[in-house]
Amino acid sequence: MNNLKKRVLEKTPTYGAWLQFASANVAEAVAASGIPLVLIDNEHAGASLETTLAMMRAAEANGGEVIIRVPSSDPIYLKRIMELGPSGLLVPQVDTAEEAAAAVSACLYPPHGRRGFARLVRASRYGQVTDYAKETHKDFTLMVQIETGEAVANAEAIASVDGVDMLFIGPYDLSGAIDELGATGSPVVQDAIARVEAVAKATKTALGTVPRANADAKALFEMGYTLVMGISDTGALRAGLAGELASIPDSARLIKAD
Repeated sequence: MNNLKKRVLEKTPTYGAWLQFASANVAEAVAASGIPLVLIDNEHAGASLETTLAMMRAAEANGGEVIIRVPSSDPIYLKRIMELGPSGLLVPQVDTAEEAAAAVSACLYPPHGRRGFARLVRASRYGQVTDYAKETHKDFTLMVQIETGEAVANAEAIASVDGVDMLFIGPYDLSGAIDELGATGSPVVQDAIARVEAVAKATKTALGTVPRANADAKALFEMGYTLVMGISDTGALRAGLAGELASIPDSARLIKAD
């Protein structure tokens, strides 16, 4: 069992970083920095399957584990990503139990799903893991994003789908779907989030999210969240550049051309 799956099952607080630059070098640097769990964002970033694989290898070579956020629940894409061998997948925009079950089915082999079988893939170490097809469902973490009012209403049914390991609240998309985009601290959004939190507690389902208004990573762990995906590579670069520029006099900056 990989470390991520073990921590999710045991509800052990776990922190990770987002990778939005399609760069194996950045993946390597983040994993080597002391944040060994990384999420490669293939929903809002531009990594191809080949680049994603290179990023995975770079992170794993530095002791990291990899989650991939897929762009959708397309079963063909899910099958191809699964064959790369990530520790987990984050599936966006899951609004119903039926959609959650379809994602599970696309990721797992029969009898747990309907994923097409290929033996010599990276996930099975190119055939060296002889029981991979029978055992992979025990060693894989599937997280579904709750980010619409419909998903909130169906959260209990989604959490009850066999194979769903975590409800991952997307507060920003949720705010746009039910109130005002970005207003994650509004009472309407906070109430929706609280409803999902209550479902997770009642169903004993692991809960994940990102930091939001009035809730940093430390606060979220104290609230019972298992997974917090915090800093991003793009955000860290932007913050570092802003801090550097703040220390430099305006007169020392090259004037931009019109």
